[in-house]
Amino acid sequence: MNRALSFLVFACGLACGTLRAQFEGVIESRNTTMDDTGAVQHYVMTMWIKGTMARITSSATSTGPASTMIYRSDLRVIRMLNDDNKTYFEIPQGKTKEDATAEAGQPAAVKRTGKTKKILGYRCEQFLIGQGEAETEIWGTKDLPGLSRSLARALGEERAGQGTAWNDELTRLGVFPLLATTRLEGKIMDSQEVLRIEKRPLPEDLFALPAGYKKQSVGDILR
Repeated sequence: MNRALSFLVFACGLACGTLRAQFEGVIESRNTTMDDTGAVQHYVMTMWIKGTMARITSSATSTGPASTMIYRSDLRVIRMLNDDNKTYFEIPQGKTKEDATAEAGQPAAVKRTGKTKKILGYRCEQFLIGQGEAETEIWGTKDLPGLSRSLARALGEERAGQGTAWNDELTRLGVFPLLATTRLEGKIMDSQEVLRIEKRPLPEDLFALPAGYKKQSVGDILR
């Protein structure tokens, strides 16, 4: 899972067994990251969420093509589409113990600053997260519990305790991030800003495989 998506799903374990609210609709965010060469890349990520399903598209960058991923928690699979040659491959949904251990990394310190501001009309609080030499600034809101729960359900991230320490701490606090920036030695390494949250009905076929796409194995892609 890329860092931009991680920013959005870190709060997804929020009280999933007790909250009844559901979100169906679209989230759009503007993202900045660095590729393996250190070059800055910009892209827009759009997520459609409906029940146990999510469709996530990322626009092309200067070094990479656009991408589409379809999460089907009802089938426990993630489908990654290649629109250029009309193929896709599937990977099982859900983390293994090895995945969780690898993602845990260094211990993190979460600081609640007490500062607040409004983003997209939602009251947000500021959190500073220190992990090693990097620091992540989060502006998150507690006003979107239905979105947190629905995104968790669709992405298969309903249980806390599967990610990093700061993920689990902010999950416990029930915060959904609308703005996140990670800096290393004062330099921005990653950032994400939610631009739009639109609640509306979505058609089922948005989460189906497009007609004519051929399934590939991971081995086929690596060859």
